[in-house]
Amino acid sequence: MTTTDTISPACTRTDTRPLAVRRLGVAVLATLLVGATSCSSGSGTSATRITTPPASTLVTSTSAAPTTSPASTTTTPTTTSPETRPTASIDELVGADGQRVHVRCVGQGDTTVLLIAGFGGDTTNWVNVEPAIAARARVCSYDRPGTGTSDPATSTATFTTEATELHTLLSTIGETGPDVVVGHSFGGAEVIAFASLFPNEVTGIILIDASPATWPAASCSVANDGSDMAEMMRTSCTGVFLPTGNSERLDVTAAFAEVAEIDSLGSVPMAVITATNRDLADMTAPEVAHLTAAWNQGQQGWMALSSASHLVSVDHTGHHIEIDQPDVVIDEITRLLP
Repeated sequence: MTTTDTISPACTRTDTRPLAVRRLGVAVLATLLVGATSCSSGSGTSATRITTPPASTLVTSTSAAPTTSPASTTTTPTTTSPETRPTASIDELVGADGQRVHVRCVGQGDTTVLLIAGFGGDTTNWVNVEPAIAARARVCSYDRPGTGTSDPATSTATFTTEATELHTLLSTIGETGPDVVVGHSFGGAEVIAFASLFPNEVTGIILIDASPATWPAASCSVANDGSDMAEMMRTSCTGVFLPTGNSERLDVTAAFAEVAEIDSLGSVPMAVITATNRDLADMTAPEVAHLTAAWNQGQQGWMALSSASHLVSVDHTGHHIEIDQPDVVIDEITRLLP
């Protein structure tokens, strides 16, 4: 069955992002080439929702192979009685000296919404989303070690270790779920790892322009077409993709390889939000087609992990949909709240 909805938030050219986020967009996102279009003027954004299994991709005009839904399974989320759920605001460093992690939780409700930023991102990425969600649910975000105001990372990380450490952090501050888990870019892969490790605590998943599990291989295999963008991507494979090349000490190739082994999350409700177009700057047409196809197939791959997934493609947005078009993200989170 296929359902279609239209969402039309306004598109704003003014960059009101915090300085840290703007720097991230220039220094990290350009290097990793997960970026998308510039926000352009128009009558609004058309967001199309389709349910799994998709007949064909709706992300761009480039075709992507259809995927098959995994068999449906049912899990029972862990619940905490309303009397014991946290209600106090938290915005502090948690942990021992040298291992402190900044965590922020506000709002209250029967569900906790976990907001996980992309590679190099932090809690400031969610300034346009948090207030609306906090009005009706508990909302938590954090800075991974090596980002924001958290202490520097001290060991090599993968999405599995990040998800495990996040779970420990949440337990430490008494946030026991149930959770709707939201991840942007590389944070989307961390969300998948979290849902796989702790399925009984996750009631919903939202991926925001999430880099596919195949992205390192796709970006590292681009031809040397003479473009600055291709050179940047090729260089990233021997630079920021290595744990010694980024502040999080993330082993990017190993991290995505772990997530690629996850073949089903059962029937957990999942929204896969992605920008309609990729802006690949000065790359040649064959390489643009190659990377666009890899991205589209990757979004289908995320959808195939749940038998209750749907795709939302968004026009007039950059890679940071949570900043450029927050209403789309807020809408999808709201759909998954009790």
